[in-house]
Amino acid sequence: MSATPDHTHSLRLTFAYSGSDIRLVRTERVAMISPGVATPPPTGDQAGYWIEVRDAAGNLLYHRPLHRPLRRDVEAFGDEAGEPLYRHDTSVTEGEFEVLVPDLPHAATFLLHGTPPVAESPNAASQELVKHGFDELRRSPDEQQERS
Repeated sequence: MSATPDHTHSLRLTFAYSGSDIRLVRTERVAMISPGVATPPPTGDQAGYWIEVRDAAGNLLYHRPLHRPLRRDVEAFGDEAGEPLYRHDTSVTEGEFEVLVPDLPHAATFLLHGTPPVAESPNAASQELVKHGFDELRRSPDEQQERS
């Protein structure tokens, strides 16, 4: 993986989730460089969320950790002035999130890894949640609507 940007465009991917269903709802190609890689690639059975871009041979071209895009709890203010914020579980299991991925010339596959939405523990081992080919992601919005 290169330390210098090797792309001029990125894909802004918008996902919607409801319960255990995660689906791509919008793709937009934008003239910008995606955030850089700041950590080593994930290995083994680990918890957390991250995205990957791989080439046709399965080689890792890009990865980036994500901060819990599928919310299981909400942050709330304390009851009295000056009390700290706290988190509590929520029954709402739907929402949207966006990720930016570099539109690399040899990119073939986008993957989202994370804790399954129906996992009993938020620290359960991550697994592949979403997989899309870059050919599909690069289609124009009109083409995407036609196949829906």
